[in-house]
Amino acid sequence: MMLRTVILTVLLLVLFLTTGCANSEAKPLNYQADDEIVVLAHGLGRSDWAMWRFAKRLENANYKVCLLDYTTIGVSVASVLDETASQIDVCLQNAPKVHFVGHSLGGLVIRAYLQNHEEALEAVNVGKVVLVGTPNKGSELADHYNDSWLMNLGGGISRALVTGTRSLGNNLDAVDFTIGIIAGTKPLGLTNDRFNGPNDGLVSVESTKLEGMTDFITIDVGHSQMRYSEEVAKQTVHFLQKGAFDH
Repeated sequence: MMLRTVILTVLLLVLFLTTGCANSEAKPLNYQADDEIVVLAHGLGRSDWAMWRFAKRLENANYKVCLLDYTTIGVSVASVLDETASQIDVCLQNAPKVHFVGHSLGGLVIRAYLQNHEEALEAVNVGKVVLVGTPNKGSELADHYNDSWLMNLGGGISRALVTGTRSLGNNLDAVDFTIGIIAGTKPLGLTNDRFNGPNDGLVSVESTKLEGMTDFITIDVGHSQMRYSEEVAKQTVHFLQKGAFDH
């Protein structure tokens, strides 16, 4: 059991903390009148580079992509939401139509922006929203490590990924937009016993769901691989185009 705990801790450290965490400012894109823009947000411990393949597939579907690139390790919730809000504001400058796509924590970032920046959104045509593997109700795995050195290293934003009343997702309001949710169902052997039902290794299927969501689909893919998955990208594009997934 001790060896299992050590292995699990190392695995989580790799998943959460080893990828670059940049905080470069988003640069305005040159938009044409008929352009559709996708604001694309990465997850915890990642950077915009982690979303390059997802972004390329969206571009191949004729969307212009505005990638967020923000710090997530060792920072507070307020810091993350302030930084991402500033970058999204830049993405929205002179944008004719805007969609939002977020992986994991990126989905919470998007929900927070949609809730707190109504004035900025009034100036653009808001299209669809797709949340991919987002812990909308928190993660049971985060609960298990809540008081550990791993979470202390991760900072306030990491601790906000727990379930219950302290969960960032549970403290965000329902948003009145066309929202599609994609959940992964490929678990990790080392984390599966932390969940009571289907999960993607880090987030349960149940946690991804939101009251009032427009459509929902599960895909047999793990949490970290969602951003590279051709099927996830295909379903995302289908929802952006049709307002529903291809069931």
